[in-house]
Amino acid sequence: MNKKRLSIVILLAFGALLLTACAGGGGRGSSWPGLAADGQYAYLSDGGQVYGVDLSDGSEVWHYPAKASPPKLVFYATPVVLPDGSILIGSAGTDSCMHKIDPSTINAQDKTAAGTCFFDGAKDHWIAAPLVMGDVIYAPNNDGFLYVIDATKGSLLWSLNVDGHLWATPVSDGKTLYLSSLDHNLYAVDIERRAVIWKTNLGGSITGSPALSEDGQTLFVGSFGARVFALNAQTGTVLWDAQTDGWVWGGPAVREGTVYAADLEGQVYAIDAETGTITWTVKPVSSDSPNRAITGTPLITDQGIIIDTESGEVCRVDFEGKAACIAKLTKGKVYTPAIPAGELILVAPLPTGAEFFLSAFSPDGDSVWHFTPEK
Repeated sequence: MNKKRLSIVILLAFGALLLTACAGGGGRGSSWPGLAADGQYAYLSDGGQVYGVDLSDGSEVWHYPAKASPPKLVFYATPVVLPDGSILIGSAGTDSCMHKIDPSTINAQDKTAAGTCFFDGAKDHWIAAPLVMGDVIYAPNNDGFLYVIDATKGSLLWSLNVDGHLWATPVSDGKTLYLSSLDHNLYAVDIERRAVIWKTNLGGSITGSPALSEDGQTLFVGSFGARVFALNAQTGTVLWDAQTDGWVWGGPAVREGTVYAADLEGQVYAIDAETGTITWTVKPVSSDSPNRAITGTPLITDQGIIIDTESGEVCRVDFEGKAACIAKLTKGKVYTPAIPAGELILVAPLPTGAEFFLSAFSPDGDSVWHFTPEK
């Protein structure tokens, strides 16, 4: 990996660990925002505050808290929408609380949503979004612990010291939980036994979530060892590994027997899920571009996969490997993966140098709206 790519990784890694020092004037920080959406709203965590944004026109519906207060409260994790409509998000600030926001209770004068510190048992920053299954929350923390929390009461059901820094949302088949760690290991946790049943060292830090095959038998994951792996989900045995040009920051995505992944060199890969053979590779952005890194998980759509690059391009790659960049932000760098929201594609740039907090594009790349808070 060249020095440019390495500097990006160091910036991101240390930026995440030092979030409390990054949040400055106006509550914005310098790390990547968290972004989620449902049928009506987008949810953006951006330093000192979390925002609810109307998908129809990009207007602000609510924000939390009423006033940004870093370094106590700093939000960069991806918001999670609970079945009751409340929003769950952990703070990377000094309080280390997981907050629960109630958008149904909004102050009409200043559009402030009500919220509370829902769980405060962690010892460090919340970088990853939790996994919610039924009435149980599975929350990995930067302190190396997996916290299992009652989703209605916020009480701790149990915890497990997995080790390393945990930055990725776990995946599960309902019985086993799979966790990525910066200590180079992928962990399998038996939920009923509350214990690690296997761990596999993949030769590099793992910052993205693993992907589980439809039959639940195979895991796919990328690592800073510049590889994408397939593992037996029951035993952790490596079935194959595919070499990549650069480190793989985001998780892979799987569709109809093909694994799609992207790396910090700006390369996108299609890999046969059974054999590990690379079917095709493509760089959506020219190799001459100095900011072509792809840090997110590829977004699978009916027309192909969507990725966004560090320099702000939104690109579509069809399932045959033909790439076209359909939109570009005029200012700001992008490390948060693009997400779908109905017919829209949402892109959240890094706060530093960005003109907008959030941008929405049509599937054809037309600009639909931009969001900037009202105050």
